[in-house]
Amino acid sequence: MTYQELINRGKDLLASITSQSTSTLKFRQQLEDYVFKEDFKDEVPAWLTCVSALKGVDCGNFGVGSIIMDDHGNLAALGYNQIFYPYFRSDGHAEMIAMEAFEKENRDIIDMSNYSIYTSLESCPMCMTRLIVSGIRNIIHVADDDYGGMVHLAEKLPPVWLELIVSQKFEPAQCSPELKKAAAEIFSTTREERDALLFKRRGA
Repeated sequence: MTYQELINRGKDLLASITSQSTSTLKFRQQLEDYVFKEDFKDEVPAWLTCVSALKGVDCGNFGVGSIIMDDHGNLAALGYNQIFYPYFRSDGHAEMIAMEAFEKENRDIIDMSNYSIYTSLESCPMCMTRLIVSGIRNIIHVADDDYGGMVHLAEKLPPVWLELIVSQKFEPAQCSPELKKAAAEIFSTTREERDALLFKRRGA
């Protein structure tokens, strides 16, 4: 799969977004008009995670997206946050959804050392431990998450997890500052909107 095919997949996802909220329309236009920067090797995968994140928002979920790719650049799985839609599931984080899709379609694969996962937001503790267990070689996040992310706190993991993590590489994506900002804002904006909605429903 070429980068152009990944871009086409992203364009199709953007075309499927129907939300008319001001923030979603703004991010959709920004991603549709985005000009890729050739100096950054993770530009296209990083962009596709942002597109996936926005699709999650379109469905009423938090704005986090994730993709899995093999060493040949083929898209192996795509996921976006699905905590609230199509039904409530507490484990419905983007990485979890992508891993679930991959494992369902590749039941004979038990070695993920030839795969990489890209996520629009630094993985939380739950997702990070799932990815450690998977053995996937590269875990690459677009936006840092100082509030809920676990990657920057990896040294605080229990010893058994630190032993497992030795063969893996957790790192920030090499992409433009614009994409990093978009990934962070797609999450923070939708988190604020979702929190406000829950606050209202609880009658607070």
